[in-house]
Amino acid sequence: MARVVDSEMNWDEATDDCVERLRDLIRIPSVNPPESNDGTAGRDSTGGETAAAAYCAEVLTGAGIHAEVLEPVPGRGSCFARLPATASDPQPPLILLSHLDVVPVDAQAWTRDPFGGDLVDGVVWGRGAVDMKQMVAMELGVMLALNGSGGERSRDVIFAAVADEEAGGAFGAGYWIDERPELFSDAAGRPAAAALNEVGGYSMTIGGRRVYAVQVAEKGIVWTRLRATGTPGHGSMPHPDNAAVKLAEAVAFLAAGKRTGRITPVVAGFLAELGLQDVATHINAGDEDAATEALEGAVNDPVLRRSLDAMLRDTITPNVIHAGNKVNVIPGSGEAEIDVRTLPGTDQEALLAEMQAIVGSRATLEAVMALPALVAPADAPIMGLMSEALLAADPDASVSPMMITMGTDAKALARLGIPTYGFSPLKLDADMPFLSLFHGHDERVPVSALRFGLPVLHEVVRRFVS
Repeated sequence: MARVVDSEMNWDEATDDCVERLRDLIRIPSVNPPESNDGTAGRDSTGGETAAAAYCAEVLTGAGIHAEVLEPVPGRGSCFARLPATASDPQPPLILLSHLDVVPVDAQAWTRDPFGGDLVDGVVWGRGAVDMKQMVAMELGVMLALNGSGGERSRDVIFAAVADEEAGGAFGAGYWIDERPELFSDAAGRPAAAALNEVGGYSMTIGGRRVYAVQVAEKGIVWTRLRATGTPGHGSMPHPDNAAVKLAEAVAFLAAGKRTGRITPVVAGFLAELGLQDVATHINAGDEDAATEALEGAVNDPVLRRSLDAMLRDTITPNVIHAGNKVNVIPGSGEAEIDVRTLPGTDQEALLAEMQAIVGSRATLEAVMALPALVAPADAPIMGLMSEALLAADPDASVSPMMITMGTDAKALARLGIPTYGFSPLKLDADMPFLSLFHGHDERVPVSALRFGLPVLHEVVRRFVS
């Protein structure tokens, strides 16, 4: 059982504990979807989310913090715990948010066992090391440190490590927001003032500039189904009304056109902090080629380049295509799944109508799931605390609000009006391919990054609830 951290913090010991918790969590294969085990994950993931939630509850209860594991259905468990405010007139809570599920792996493509939790040369390897069990482990460490300090708290601190983020949250944050909103509120029914979550707070280095990007915004999501119909027949007698051909043409048309760039306020500030003002200037002038050239000239990491480019525009990405079931049968129908991501301010219905016009009569489109883009206040007091804590720990760096192209459980919390900030503070070497490790092979995180991040995260939380 992890030791309880007292008010005289030994951050080296606390980080060592954090690393061991991360390794323990990686060894729990909480793959989502749990039914997808086909041997590549290395072991059966059924019930893995509940097992990970139970592990978190054990760590917290062992330190005297009441924690519970809640399951909407068996195996899809989340862990909730709360450090109550001690002030007589408390303010709304702060949520330490994380998710316990991980995406599947191709074990043969990994250098190490993806569920081994190996610690080699100061680096922790395994699925979830980046996305996002390192944040689960750090938030556990913060809860223990706050509990051991004995200081007054002006707010409840809510620990919420949830299931199913990787598939939209129907068994995780989204479910509990709808069914048990009190889990995210105080005794008076007031929703939390803020939540700290994944995909932000880490450093990136461009042109010698080290910038900590705190996520305040994320793009909208419209998962779209494209359906083509045709006339079935024998493959030996081809005809033009082939659903596979029509679907292929529709997908090709959608994928061919790159959306026109648009600079949002958060991205404008972020590009300026990275020294990439020229990119924004070219986009505003309508010169896409010059913007691409400026981005390619300044950013060596191809994954970071793609991420930055996706911050500049709505994107349409075909990812799944189904048509036909036998080589000698002309299919009568086919479907494709399109991942559409929208900037703040984009009219999602108008974009879908434009997509329908592009594919014409070849196929029909329908939105399967639509979630809005989010923008949290970049001038909120907690943002100031994050900036101060990061710069105190790394005075040679700078801090900037950022928009991410991914989606997170922030979209669920937004239904209660809770602003969510991506703040997993990690100081990374300039050559660390951090973004490429999200859902990638050989996922790993340096211990040095956790040693930097744990006290920074604790400082922000401590000051916000003091």
